[in-house]
Amino acid sequence: MRIRKERWRTHFHPNFPHVMCLTEHHLQCLQLEKFHIENYNLGAHYCRQQCEKGGVAIFIHNSLGFTNIDIAEHCKDQAIEIYALKLSFGTQNICILTPYRAPSGKFSTFLLQLNTILQSLHTPRLHFIICADININYLNESGNKSQMDNLFLSYNLTSIINFLTKDTKYLCYCNR
Repeated sequence: MRIRKERWRTHFHPNFPHVMCLTEHHLQCLQLEKFHIENYNLGAHYCRQQCEKGGVAIFIHNSLGFTNIDIAEHCKDQAIEIYALKLSFGTQNICILTPYRAPSGKFSTFLLQLNTILQSLHTPRLHFIICADININYLNESGNKSQMDNLFLSYNLTSIINFLTKDTKYLCYCNR
């Protein structure tokens, strides 16, 4: 895995997150299922079926209960790699989605499938947190950016990330 455990541990110590959403983990399912992060459970994951690399995973602190949401039927290597799970805190229900679109992935397929997923999951009592890597340059206006913004606005979602998240000009969409 591209993430090095010791570097990760040093970065977060002593405030470890309750949920970690990873994109581009580059592992096959058996490798990922054997990958262990102390005090975390592998909550949900998708590994590429045809191509190499890519994939998404959600790790949950072992103090939290969760339910997997099976949306694998919507996954298509490079176009949309996504998984979800649900957490409950008293009366609060939270759905965490981790979508990834490769730069070579067809944006229209990504947008259509993400909308289909959001439609199928959306209820007034379910709150969404979307931690994504969709490879859209948010520093420039574009048709893809406008379409993405409109999709998220239609579900009353707003962005909490407004800074560069990589060494490049691309932004990561979280909770948007």
